Amino acid sequence: MLNKYTMSRTQNVLFVKNNLDRYIYESMRLARYDVTPEFCKEEPDLSTEEGKALRNFKKTYKFLLETPDLEADYSYLLDMHWILMDGLMDNINNELTEEQVEYLYKMINQPAKANTEIAIDVMLYILDKKLFKDGDVRAAILFANKIMIENGCGFISIPDSKDQYFRNFLKEIRNGADPNDFKNWILKYCIKGIKNDY
Repeated sequence: MLNKYTMSRTQNVLFVKNNLDRYIYESMRLARYDVTPEFCKEEPDLSTEEGKALRNFKKTYKFLLETPDLEADYSYLLDMHWILMDGLMDNINNELTEEQVEYLYKMINQPAKANTEIAIDVMLYILDKKLFKDGDVRAAILFANKIMIENGCGFISIPDSKDQYFRNFLKEIRNGADPNDFKNWILKYCIKGIKNDY
């Protein structure tokens, strides 16, 4: 699998910032919050679960876009998950086993694969192994985007119209289906960016 987009990190960050409202809305919808695009542009009402989730997504996107100096590793994943779930669940699991840390490291550092495929592989690993009690979908996609942004590969977001396809594919993979169809589907429908003519 080749990278669909080749940008500088600066271009990639600017692209995400220009589409941030849409990506936050799609993230909220995928996390099963029945919200509108207008709701996602508002100041979060922290007396509601949706408001807390919106605050957390906004903070996570800021963290994602403003931390080029932090490596995409298990520690970053745990920090990201904590920000996403803050105030939404008690006793946030902020640990991975030694085996999970080692496997995640190996997946992130696959020398023979393009960064886009590595990001999707890592996302699938987090989703398939259910590393977290709750919030694994949002953490998996946004952590994959850390890899995407740092390497100028675009941005993964599941459009509202593709939400059910995503869930069906995920269920099939958890039942042992070949992940390549899912990976190609993500590449075709869920990765956006800017084409550069070098």
